[in-house]
Amino acid sequence: MALDVSDGLENQLGFDVQIAHNLASAHAKCGSHTFDFALLDMNLGNGERSIELGLDLSRKGVKVVFASGYNRDEIGEICDFTLVEKPFQIGDIAAAFGVQIAPARIA
Repeated sequence: MALDVSDGLENQLGFDVQIAHNLASAHAKCGSHTFDFALLDMNLGNGERSIELGLDLSRKGVKVVFASGYNRDEIGEICDFTLVEKPFQIGDIAAAFGVQIAPARIA
């Protein structure tokens, strides 16, 4: 799923995407890159959650959006953040970040 989302973010929104599959990788990428936007899956598996990372990024001025299979009522602790519920479309992410989808390119 991450690769499909990554392709959509790059091709339809023009984002330069970095994928991290766990918190250690995410923290490493945050140390070596500057981000304007962050789409974080709330639950990364193995008990890892990205909420603290989202809070840290937000304090640095990054627009953070969480993706989750849970709805907002089930996730009270991130109520200040934008949440997109899975499954989602790239248009949902664009709306959450407040950006426009790029027009289709004609080859």
